[in-house]
Amino acid sequence: MEGAKNISESEWKVLEVLWDRPGSLIGEIRGALSDSGWSYSTIKTLVSRLVGKGALEAKDSPQGKRYYPAVDEDKSRRNETRHFLDRIYNGSVRMLFSNLVRDSKLSDEEAEELMGLIDKMED
Repeated sequence: MEGAKNISESEWKVLEVLWDRPGSLIGEIRGALSDSGWSYSTIKTLVSRLVGKGALEAKDSPQGKRYYPAVDEDKSRRNETRHFLDRIYNGSVRMLFSNLVRDSKLSDEEAEELMGLIDKMED
């Protein structure tokens, strides 16, 4: 199972629902995204796009079509992170960390964890 590619922010929200609740019907997806304000037809369009991109699979059931992720969540998150890093920071992890540290108020625990990650990268 590959990771998702070229997924919009809205489509990503639908994928997150289905990673959490595989086999959902459109109405169940809509219920999980009720705070989005999206209509039934909007969610149906997003689901159709994801099926077209190969990120979701549709299977018939007595209640209607059930949708399942066809892409791995972890691989998709890594792909999205790599895409973000390449697009915003020209692939530079150093620039990303620099901005995170400079613009964030890290707790001592967060700073220690970040340093641990950097140490692992250097090994």
